[in-house]
Amino acid sequence: SLFFLPSITNLKYWGRCEPITSKTLQLLNDLSIGYPFSVRKLVKLSAVQFMLNNHTSEHFSFLGINNQSNLTDMRCRTTFYTALGRLLMVDLG
Repeated sequence: SLFFLPSITNLKYWGRCEPITSKTLQLLNDLSIGYPFSVRKLVKLSAVQFMLNNHTSEHFSFLGINNQSNLTDMRCRTTFYTALGRLLMVDLG
């Protein structure tokens, strides 16, 4: 859990810093592809549960759509929701 906490912090507070957001989301994406046993453990972490239950721009600024949205923001949103989708599918088998 302590390992994953900085990742959530990066997404919550550095959401407007594209290099940090992209690398953090790539880590999340890579972890969501891992072995089923590891991913099941990951889903149980409170930080991951927070993301699954609060996936809005209020908590993660890169999810917001504004006048300055660009291709990079769209890629970040796609990576984020792809990873969340994988994490949700673990419980469904």
